[in-house]
This record gives sequence, C-alpha cells and structure tokens, in this order.
Amino acid sequence: MATLESEMIRWGKLLFDRRLISGWGGNLSCRVGKENFLITGQHAPLGFLTTKDLVKIDANGKPLKPNHKASSETPMHMAVYGGTDAQAIVHVHPPMVLVFSLTHESFVPVSFEEKYTIGEVPIIPQDTPTVTKPERVVEALKYNPVVIVKGHGTVAIGKTFQEAFLLTDLLEEAVHCQFFKDGVSASREVASRPAKKERETAAGKRYPLFSKEHMNALVESANRDPDFRRFGGDTSLTTSLTLQMEENNTAWTVKFLAGEITDLNQQSDGDFLISGKAEWWNAVFRNKIDAFLATQQGKLTLKRGELAQLSRWYKPFQRAFALWQTIPIQ
Repeated sequence: MATLESEMIRWGKLLFDRRLISGWGGNLSCRVGKENFLITGQHAPLGFLTTKDLVKIDANGKPLKPNHKASSETPMHMAVYGGTDAQAIVHVHPPMVLVFSLTHESFVPVSFEEKYTIGEVPIIPQDTPTVTKPERVVEALKYNPVVIVKGHGTVAIGKTFQEAFLLTDLLEEAVHCQFFKDGVSASREVASRPAKKERETAAGKRYPLFSKEHMNALVESANRDPDFRRFGGDTSLTTSLTLQMEENNTAWTVKFLAGEITDLNQQSDGDFLISGKAEWWNAVFRNKIDAFLATQQGKLTLKRGELAQLSRWYKPFQRAFALWQTIPIQ
C-alpha cells in the first residue's frame, strides 16, 4: 500500500511538472487487490499530494474510512474499472488538448509513432463540470487507451501509472504538433468534417465475419481501389498475411504481389499471422479500432513476423483496412 501511495504522489508531481494539470484539477486512481481502489481525494492538488490526499475506496466507490472524501470523479473511475481491464487511471486537463477539443470531434495523429500508440482519439461530448454520464467514456476506452472529454480533459488507462502518464503526455505533444502544422484557424475550418469515413451500410449485403464471402469482398475492394494498388506498387508490397480468429481457429491467408492481391486461401501459412478473438475482429471491421492500434495494444496478436517488417508496408495495409472497414458485416 505504501508503495502505491508513493507511486501516485510521484506521478501526480510529474503530471504537474509537465503542465498536464494545474491548480487542483485532475484525479488519479489505481486498483488495490481484487476489491479495493486508491483514488485522490476531493480538492487534492496533484502536484503536491501527500498520503492524506489519497483515499482508499471499495468496489462501490465508498471510502473505507468515513471521514475521507474521494474525488468527485469517483463514479467515472469506477465505471471505467467495471468496463475495462484498467489497473490505473489518469484524468487530467492538458491545455492544448482542451483547446483542440472545443472545435473537433476526434483527433487524428500526424506521426506514425502516435498512430501506432494512441490511434485516432475520440472526443466525448461533455456539458457538466464532472463526467456525470461515463458510459460513452467507458465504451471508447474499450478500444482506445486514451480519450478526450470535450472542454474537460483526458482519461487514460494502463496497466501502470507510467503507461497512463505516457499516453497522456504523448497526446498533448501530438496535439501541440497539430497546432504547429495547421494553426488554430485551420483547425476550426475542418471541425465539421466527419471523424471517420462513414460505413457503406445503406445498400449491399452484410457478410458473416470471416466467411468466404466476407474475405472475397475484402479482396475485391482492395484490388479495385487505385490508391491501394498505387501504395502497394510504390512500396513493392510482396508478402502474405494470415488473419486468424481464435474461437474457431478460422484462418485466411491473403497473398500480395507487387501491390496486388493475387490469392486468397483458407490456410494459416502467411509470412505474417495476426490472431485475435471475434470481439476484436468485429471491432476492427466495424471501424471501432484501427488494426495496427489493436495489435499494439495486445487486443490482436502478431504471432508470426515482426512489426518492424510489417510497418514498411504501413501505407498500403492502412489503406486496405480502411477499405475493409466499409464492408458491412453481420
């Protein structure tokens, strides 16, 4: 317990030193065993925490000591723990992210490092001082390690405080870079654009996930797309990729030659093999999470091949998955 308290105090100071929080804003929490949690108390300054500012609570969010008062955001923290596998939560108010959130519906990173690590970050609507309706935050955190609450701040989860801290810090830096790239006025101009390409669900057939018909539709959509073929040709995309669903061990291997898909077979012998549960393949093909981000987070597993090798073809593969996410599934 003493170690967790000292960890929370240390990370609170680092968040303050990095200017990711100021004054008395923000709150931190972590799991303590199976049933209890440790959270910062009401009006606790993260940059100057002491053990008196930390409150141990039960699974219902109630302090174990009657004279202790937990953060007003405790219901949000408990909802996140109930709906995700988070071990630690960092909720702060990074200034660049706050400004960006006022005119946007999501944040799309510029650099590949950011795309791999945080992906496209959703911005959750908010019109109250605290998160009184955490359901959307929880749903977003199932697929994203960090989310933005409009005009309010960020919520990051991780196995440790370090992980949640680094996600928060990276997002603030990424938004900072975006402002340098586009400027505030340009950012406002694109605020009304859709965060993601709309799925083509108005017409056409819905396919059972990982069925032969589904896989054939994926191949056809990529091969008839000029951008995929151009990106594939430019990067000399010549390899094979196996997609595997763990529950029934269904596997499909797609073969690429000079930027074109030349073969599809129900084997598992691809140069690269990505495996995962149906829940996460559904999330990928329903455009809830980027395939690369899902792999980075461990929701999907690269069981064969190296990510560094796969990343040389990032552009055509990214385009392929973007196309595949427009194909309706049952």
